[in-house]
Amino acid sequence: MAFFIISIALAMLILILLIFTVYMYIKLVIAVSTYTEVPNCMYKIGQAFKSKININYEDFTEPAALWDTNFFILCFILANIFFYFVMYYQTQNSKKAFYICVGLQVVVVLIAMLFYFIVKMILFFVSHILGNYRPLYSPTNAVMAGIFVTALVYTLWMLRVGFPEKPINIQIDNSTVVIGETKASSLLADGFEFYGKDSDSEIVNKRNSQLHYGELVELLRDGKSYGYMSITPTFKNSDKLENCTITYYEIPGDSEVLSQVKVSDATLSELSIQDFEYKDMADIFSLKPYNYHQYKRSPLYTLQIQTVGYSLWKSYSIEADFFENGSVHHYGVRAQHTIWE
Repeated sequence: MAFFIISIALAMLILILLIFTVYMYIKLVIAVSTYTEVPNCMYKIGQAFKSKININYEDFTEPAALWDTNFFILCFILANIFFYFVMYYQTQNSKKAFYICVGLQVVVVLIAMLFYFIVKMILFFVSHILGNYRPLYSPTNAVMAGIFVTALVYTLWMLRVGFPEKPINIQIDNSTVVIGETKASSLLADGFEFYGKDSDSEIVNKRNSQLHYGELVELLRDGKSYGYMSITPTFKNSDKLENCTITYYEIPGDSEVLSQVKVSDATLSELSIQDFEYKDMADIFSLKPYNYHQYKRSPLYTLQIQTVGYSLWKSYSIEADFFENGSVHHYGVRAQHTIWE
């Protein structure tokens, strides 16, 4: 839970930085429109944000300062497009390219700054030849500083929390379970029952594992076993069963109802160990995640979705475990989040 709170706090910091950056830009627009000066703090920020190279920034506000700021924003937009296509060329995957581009905004800002200063340097030499000196403005540099710092903190945050992924759906005899979201009450309403439990049974999450949350209970209907589920209190250490969230599902390979269970529209009984050996697991289950990794160590095959971490967004995994002879031992689908640890 502590990591979840830290991630939320960093998100709030990013929002504050973004609002302050927008505030500085609006102040610059108003100052240029009314022929006044921007707040003195913008001059100080602009003067402070510079490299070891001795660059002089002028502390006054005029239309050219706004033009330069707008030009940098244009450079930032073009840098995003450029970086996306470079990543797409390298990965040949549009979703992965988008994920990298969104996650590494500080790199995009640095590309934009490089392009901006190259253009400014060319204009400086041209204006010097023409005898028309055009200075650099500290208000413009202040807005650039705001964009850079916001992008830096945002990138560090993204490296920690990743990107939200679509949860995994399971179809159990015409009932749909969304791992990490569906409540036990939904299954109870569909006629299922949990062995040895009723809707008011107390479920305790001991918080002693990063994989196994709550209590593992057998799922039954009409006297048939439909596998096992981890029933987890959502935000509490204990809660009534009907209020708990399904965080894990497992079904043995020899289950008589295996043909009635689908994971993301893939019927489990129709899969074999050869599928997992030679195919991408994301393709097997018709998934298109932004960020995933598959671990293939026969006879255990695991697809992990959202690999950065799960302090803010849930991480999901699908595992297929086989015996040495190639027959199925079990299939499992899991959701992980720090709120349950």
